[in-house]
Order: sequence, then structure tokens, then C-alpha cells
Amino acid sequence: MSLLQRLISRLDLEQRSADAYAGGAGEGGVTENSRLFGGMVAAQATMAAQLSVDDFPLHSLHAYFLRPGRPNSEIVFEVTRVKEGKNFRARNVSAVQNEEIIFQLQASFQRQESGVAHQDTAPMIVDPVGLPNRDQLRGRANWREMPIDVRMATEITANEKLPPDQQIYLRANGELPDDPKVHLAMVVYASDRSLLDTAWRPHADKGKQSGASLDHSMWFHQAPVFDEWLLYDLHSPAANGGRGLAFGAMYNPSGERIVSIAQEGVMRLR
Repeated sequence: MSLLQRLISRLDLEQRSADAYAGGAGEGGVTENSRLFGGMVAAQATMAAQLSVDDFPLHSLHAYFLRPGRPNSEIVFEVTRVKEGKNFRARNVSAVQNEEIIFQLQASFQRQESGVAHQDTAPMIVDPVGLPNRDQLRGRANWREMPIDVRMATEITANEKLPPDQQIYLRANGELPDDPKVHLAMVVYASDRSLLDTAWRPHADKGKQSGASLDHSMWFHQAPVFDEWLLYDLHSPAANGGRGLAFGAMYNPSGERIVSIAQEGVMRLR
């Protein structure tokens, strides 16, 4: 089984009751320092929320990372049906591990409808196939097998000061199921990378950072398709008090802005 297939299997949650689902991590959801990757628990919580809503697509989520998760222990995602409106549904999801809430998510769903549309001018979209792979640049021996193919359109963060801006291209490293819920959850998983790294770029000459996500918000302007390349355009407007703030936008190959992202996290010198 490939790492991508393992990741997809982690999103296939076990239903324990009408509004409770079980999941875990293991390989594909563990960071280099053996912590549970925040994007994994966020993606699983997003899947739990989506499984409780039949006919409305998710349009926004807001989440808090409350405690470090253990990578090899079960997580139960408890869903609360907060709103059942004519045009909107709302869900709260608590991720419980070892009787402690480690993560909370609020998700909002909207009945599909047409309306006015505009967006900021999109960055230039290029073919990312010839761009360097981020995991290869970071020295991962198995970079070809990683579940997400990440290509650097800007210089990778190293040990010199850089502007707090970054552009990367992302897509699933293989075939995804024909299920929009999985594509959206995969984008949630992938979005929790490079945000705090972008905020650290002006301070990279000071050494390595020790960071952790505190909160994470996403707005979906269109349903993402994650087996095509998405440009992730990142910017950090501020950092202070041991925290960094970063914003991101994802664009499809046509230059349409499909997702907006915001995150604040702990940012300290290691």
C-alpha cells in the first residue's frame, strides 16, 4: 500500500454511532519529531463533519489545535449538529483522545446556489512539473513516495533571511477516489504546511524554529479537485509575542481562487 493509499484509508473513518467516528494516525500522519500531524486530525475532523451532512457542500471551517496528539492512539470525532437551516448547516466536531479534547472544529455548509463572483488578480500559474520537489530539497530519502507532491516555485526556507512570501504547488501523488469529500479533506490535510514556515522566513538566519499550529481557518470558494496541481500562494503579514500569522490562497490551473486560508501558530527559536 502506498503512502497516499494509507492516507486515504485514514480518512475512511469508522462510524461508532450516529454522530461519532473513530480514526487514528500512524504512517502518513506523524511528524519528524513523532507528533501527530495537525493536518491529519483536521482532515479527519472535516470528514466527520461532512459525513453528517448529506446534500450541502462545506464552505468554511474554523479550528483550534488544543493539545498535542499521540500518533498511535485512537481518536474519536464527536459531531454536534448545531444548525439545520434551510440554506445552511453547522457542525461542531471535538476530537477526543485518551479522554481529552485535542482539537475542535466548527464547519459550515451551504446549499448550492449561484451568485455574483470576483477575485483578486491571480499569481502567474506555471507548469510545476520541472520545479524542485520540496521533500527532496529537505533531504527525505523517500520523497518520491510522499502522499502529497510539493513543488517549490520560490526558494526553500534555509538559514538566510527571506521575504515572508512563498509559493508552492500541491497535488495528490497518485489517483484519488471520485468523491468530493475526500478531495476537500485532502486539501485540508495539505493546507497545514508552509504557513508557519512562511512566517519564519524573515528570521531564518537566527536558527531553526520550533512551531505548532494554534488555529486554522479555511473558506472554500469552489470545490477543490486535488488530483490537479494547485498553486498555494502564502504571505505572513505579522509575527510577535512568540506567534506568527500567515495567510494563504489556493488557485486551480485556470487561475481561479478556490480556497482561502489563515493560520496563527507558536513560533519560537528552537
